[in-house]
Amino acid sequence: MKADQEAGNRFVLDWCRWVPAKVNIHVWRAELDRLPTGEALLKRNILIEESECPFCGAEVESSEHLFISCSTAAFVWQGVSSWCKIPNIFAFSISDLLSVFKSLRMSEKKKKEAIQCVIMIACWSLWRARNNVRFLNSPVKIDGILSEVKALGYLWFSHRSRFKGIEWREWCSFINM
Repeated sequence: MKADQEAGNRFVLDWCRWVPAKVNIHVWRAELDRLPTGEALLKRNILIEESECPFCGAEVESSEHLFISCSTAAFVWQGVSSWCKIPNIFAFSISDLLSVFKSLRMSEKKKKEAIQCVIMIACWSLWRARNNVRFLNSPVKIDGILSEVKALGYLWFSHRSRFKGIEWREWCSFINM
C-alpha cells in the first residue's frame, strides 16, 4: 500500500499469474527503479569496478538503459516482436514496455496475456544475461536470450496457466494462441 502511495500516479503493474513470483517481483522492482544496477549502486555510495552497461558499455547501467535503450535490448525486443507476430516493440520507459500488450489490437485474451508475460520473461532473461556477463564473463548471445524466453515461456504457460494443452511447435510459431 505504501509503495502505491509513494508512486503517486505511476503505472500499476498487471501481474502475470502463470510466471513465478520472482519474475513478477523482478519487473515490479525494475519499474520502480529498485534493481541493483550500476547507477543504483553508485547512488547508494557503493563503489563498484564498472558501472557501465555490461552489454554495450556505452552508458551507465540503469534499469531503463538495460531494458529499453541498450542495443542488446533492442535486438531482443525485435526478436520478441517477430516471434509473437506483433508490431515492433518501442518503449520510452519501463512502464511503456510493460503495458505494450494493452495497445495491441487483437481479440484473443489468451494471446494478449501470453504477450504480456513474454515481455516479463524477456526482462527476466535480459537480467540473467546481464548477470552472466557481469559475474561469469560469458559473452551475451541474443539468440540465447530469445531461446530462454521461448523455453521458459512454454514451460510456465503450458504448466501453470489456465490455457493448457499447447504444443511446443504451436508455442514456437505463436499460432493457435
